[in-house]
Amino acid sequence: MKFKGILILLLFTGLVTTAGKTVQEKPFRPSIMPYLKLQFWNVASQGLTSADEKAASRFTSYFRRGRLGLKGKVLPELSYNAMVSFDNLAKDGFSSTKGLMNAGAVALWSAYFTYDLSPKNDWLNLTGGYFLPHLSRESTTAPWTTSSLDKTENSCYLRQFVTGKANGICPGINLGGLGDLGKQTLIYNIAIINRQDAVSIMERNWSPVLLGHLMLNFGHKEFSKYNYCFSNNLLKKQTSAILGLAFSAQGKTDAFKSNQTISADASIYLGHFKIDGEYSFLIRKHNLEYNANCFMLRTGYNIFLKRNLVFEPTAMFEKFSGDKNFNDVSFFDGSDKKLDVGVNLISMAKKIKVNLHYVHHDGEGKKNRYIKNETFPGDYVALGL
Repeated sequence: MKFKGILILLLFTGLVTTAGKTVQEKPFRPSIMPYLKLQFWNVASQGLTSADEKAASRFTSYFRRGRLGLKGKVLPELSYNAMVSFDNLAKDGFSSTKGLMNAGAVALWSAYFTYDLSPKNDWLNLTGGYFLPHLSRESTTAPWTTSSLDKTENSCYLRQFVTGKANGICPGINLGGLGDLGKQTLIYNIAIINRQDAVSIMERNWSPVLLGHLMLNFGHKEFSKYNYCFSNNLLKKQTSAILGLAFSAQGKTDAFKSNQTISADASIYLGHFKIDGEYSFLIRKHNLEYNANCFMLRTGYNIFLKRNLVFEPTAMFEKFSGDKNFNDVSFFDGSDKKLDVGVNLISMAKKIKVNLHYVHHDGEGKKNRYIKNETFPGDYVALGL
């Protein structure tokens, strides 16, 4: 009997040990995932117009955006993301759409890592490298997810004012996180970066750019985990609001004595209906004081169809206004207005989006993203994929 008892005990211990081994986590293995993201446009436009002559209306097909990259994890807490771009590949230089011509150039777009400093929660994530700064929500929203045909000029003005580059990519470090504050969720990002225009890189007087962006999520949660970049359309029915505030500040450089921005943004979902917008105030001091502002408002209505498709009618309006002291601080004057009306057909997996949009572009002044060297663009219709 004793022998049988000992045998049963040994068998039971073996079963427990075996069961324990089956629930053990698999050992971590570094990962690497290549990806390709494309935005292909077919555009019928009025062409560029100057005081002397008007370009012929034209049709052009080109890659508005092309990104090839690698992402993955080196450690369980350490992820990375690096990509190159071939934006505006084969663009017609006289087309009314924004952007420079590209005959085949490929350039580094971004390269950064994110280290999770607090694996038990999501409060502390350190990002370093060459990346987009968090100047507003639109600034770090993925262009593939916007309800409008393209990201707004609002983000380009803001990024160029702060970083010296329209795309805003800069070297720096960012501390960000996400966590619950009662029933609400707080998302924050605070960074220090180097301004990247040619004057700033080679200047004698140097000052870093300090910036931050705080968002508070009310209602249904938009984020379950911290991500460095955002989406514009969640493609789901919910009731929520995210309100954000952002700032940037820089001291003396060779180009100016001080530079500041203050921004507010909001993203609201009411069932099928969504609306987002933001307003930014820009201040730069040199010999004179320069003030500018830019805002945008965008709406969409998600209609959920069969086969996991979403049909979205959408509209967007944006405007930039700069004052007469633009030459003193090397920025823009006048006004730049754009109205975008269109429809999107999106796969629920967010892998394919077809859009058809009409864009009306208007403005005035001597130098801004609407008028440059006394030339300005006309309206256009775009069919995108």
